[in-house]
Amino acid sequence: MARVLVVGAGVTGYVAAYTLAEHGVEVTIVEKADTFGGKVLSYGCKAEEECQNCGLCLTTRLWSNVYEQKNIHTAFNSTVSDVSKKSGKFSIKLDEGSDALNYKKFDFNNFDAIIVCTGFEPLLHSLFAHLHIDCTEGLITGNQIENLMLNRTPDKIFENPPKSIAFIQCVGSRDQNESGNYCSKVCCAYSTRSARVIHSYYPECEIVFFYMELQNVKGGDYYKELRELGIKFINCRPLKVTGGSPVIIEYDNQAEGILRKEFDLAVLADGICAGSENSRIAGIFKLDMDKNGFLQAVGDDSGIYVAGCARAPMKIEEAYADAVTVAGKVLCQINKQ
Repeated sequence: MARVLVVGAGVTGYVAAYTLAEHGVEVTIVEKADTFGGKVLSYGCKAEEECQNCGLCLTTRLWSNVYEQKNIHTAFNSTVSDVSKKSGKFSIKLDEGSDALNYKKFDFNNFDAIIVCTGFEPLLHSLFAHLHIDCTEGLITGNQIENLMLNRTPDKIFENPPKSIAFIQCVGSRDQNESGNYCSKVCCAYSTRSARVIHSYYPECEIVFFYMELQNVKGGDYYKELRELGIKFINCRPLKVTGGSPVIIEYDNQAEGILRKEFDLAVLADGICAGSENSRIAGIFKLDMDKNGFLQAVGDDSGIYVAGCARAPMKIEEAYADAVTVAGKVLCQINKQ
């Protein structure tokens, strides 16, 4: 039986593992955390009366499917420290503190291929330099708005509902002085979908978006739909954000000059950043890194692949599809052997 190592037990890793296992491949997953799922477990459904296609539905059966698949073994609290290759087969070593070292059921030799699915990291407040944040009171991140979506009840989202909310887009992105001059691809989607949910709960709440550019979220005139709900859009990046009660946002209005606007809450729509351990991971698995720090395979013939947000910013559905694609490449490689 062919054997494949998958590094990372998030959506991408589990989809790749399940796809391979369904084709008769034995898969071992190594995950540094103590559970599966990764960041997506903290994301909330954005459905109102109807599904808003946020991608979470793709994971509904994923975790149980992997758990029930006998060809998949997962080693939690474990980290790869070294990789070697001999006669076309890979062997790995784990860090001394890895839990899997205590279990004889794991065999870390003779893998036909390796798929690295180590995901991404959210941006940190320390990277939000262009906003000139004086205080963080009244400010939340994109991950926190996701948590609010996840934990909302049928009758409330906030303990103390705000009367006004600002969404500040492209935080930490589109800036050469920060994490990278690229689009994270996810911020417009989760922010606007969250705004729709908030509006459905609190129709009197003023919602304003500050943006540089808006990405396509779905077909049709999506942003016209949002404007018809009363959601406002201001095409500029704020100059300064002063947290507190209220939050004060200063921005440049081309017609009127520098303006100040007060809000009860501001959402910093941060995006996807390359993992802080990517340099170490690239060294262990002999991978390349692009200019933004994302991992790149040196070629399919190397037998080591990269999938999902480890190699580029992706939406949930894109990471899911990428995992299936990479698993297909691995199957082709195995069939040629």
